[in-house]
Amino acid sequence: MSDFDKDAWILHAIRIKYIIPREDGTVWRRKWISEDLTSMSREVHQIKQRTHKATGRVYFNLTFNGITKSVLVNRVIALAFLPNPLKLPQVNHIDGDKSHNYLKQPTPELIAKWGEFQLEWSTGRDNEKHAHATGLKTGRGSQNSNAKLTAPEVQEIRASAESPSALAKKHGVARSTIVNIVQGKTWLHI
Repeated sequence: MSDFDKDAWILHAIRIKYIIPREDGTVWRRKWISEDLTSMSREVHQIKQRTHKATGRVYFNLTFNGITKSVLVNRVIALAFLPNPLKLPQVNHIDGDKSHNYLKQPTPELIAKWGEFQLEWSTGRDNEKHAHATGLKTGRGSQNSNAKLTAPEVQEIRASAESPSALAKKHGVARSTIVNIVQGKTWLHI
């Protein structure tokens, strides 16, 4: 296991102003920095941000002090601007939109709905609860990480005249899973 402290590394880059996070969610970087970190360019440019296809999280690649890492934009903004006295490990998007990495809500309507801030420090558990409360995660059906069936398969099972044992074998699940679906005890949203 590595002893590399990514947050400390990011904070060092912020402290010496090699990267310059802004409250609007953009991050700027010096054009160059010397190997010994004692001198750097006055010229800055906005870092190109990318969106991870599978997760929707916004990140950029940062090379600093001889190390290159992918860095989440929301984490950089939170490290730069949000106190974290409880040392909470995650950054939550209050409105649930992972592309909204600005610090404060931009309109009175959003402030009324979500509060002034867009980002907050959070525990993993609270972040997960928030995702369920805002509808980002439902935990239902195929969105449940333990699901072995899809919604069309469940519909097929309910419409089938085959025995629960035959259906269980066909779909690679336990007989009790089939019985619970047919009796309406699970997959209630379908």
